[in-house]
Amino acid sequence: MKPSDFNHKADFGKIDTVKNNNTGSTSKKFVPVFSLWFAPKTRSIALQLQLQGTDQSDTREIIVKHNKALNETMLVKIDGEQYNIVNISSDDTNQIISYDYVTIKRVGG
Repeated sequence: MKPSDFNHKADFGKIDTVKNNNTGSTSKKFVPVFSLWFAPKTRSIALQLQLQGTDQSDTREIIVKHNKALNETMLVKIDGEQYNIVNISSDDTNQIISYDYVTIKRVGG
């Protein structure tokens, strides 16, 4: 992978109760914990056909530089859209640069 492939940014975080200082009320909102640059992973037509009709058909995959803080309980926000993490294929090798393949599914989609 080339560094120029990582040209999209994703926020990784959680839903937390946030207090509105003006009204004193609370609401649940996405709270970012950290951001990572990612490269979108394009699926082959054969894989798209294989996934058709399964619960994985409406997922997408992104590639990020390996990050130990990343876990499947987190949510992802990309361009204002919120996603659940379905799976993380983590590279725990001792390579200088390693990548994690993150499968995400749009919330409500």
